[in-house]
Amino acid sequence: MKNRIINILIIFTILLATMTSISAHGVDVTSDKMVIANDSNGQQVKDIADSENINISVYKFTSKEEVAHQLEHMLNNSNKYILVVSYQDTAQEFLKSHPEVSDRLIILEQYDENSLSENMKKVADSQNNQESNFNILIISAMVILIVLMIGAILLLKNKK
Repeated sequence: MKNRIINILIIFTILLATMTSISAHGVDVTSDKMVIANDSNGQQVKDIADSENINISVYKFTSKEEVAHQLEHMLNNSNKYILVVSYQDTAQEFLKSHPEVSDRLIILEQYDENSLSENMKKVADSQNNQESNFNILIISAMVILIVLMIGAILLLKNKK
């Protein structure tokens, strides 16, 4: 019985150690190249992106808190590039606190169709390291699977 508890604790500790890359902040399910808009300008931005075949996602937000939360994902994801056309004050505050993302965060206070199109193209054409992030994901998944398999084998051996 004592060996079984020790084995379970070891497996649990190893599992926790392999899950360090998972942030308590939550998983980001939005695109790496995106525009932050609101209800009043979201459709206009989307129409411009579609008419010019710009590969960028437009998200409509309804509160400063949602925008702040989304901007925080930039801290853990160096591939995230954001163009802000709404909630600029929230983005400015975030940028003051986190100047390291200044090369990936574009804030447009005043814009017309041309400047909006130009900046969306700039964000859409930005280079990122998606391949390296994918490799990290695959390696993490493999490590977790191996740990789970070892744990299952140990538990089965202890049952016999």
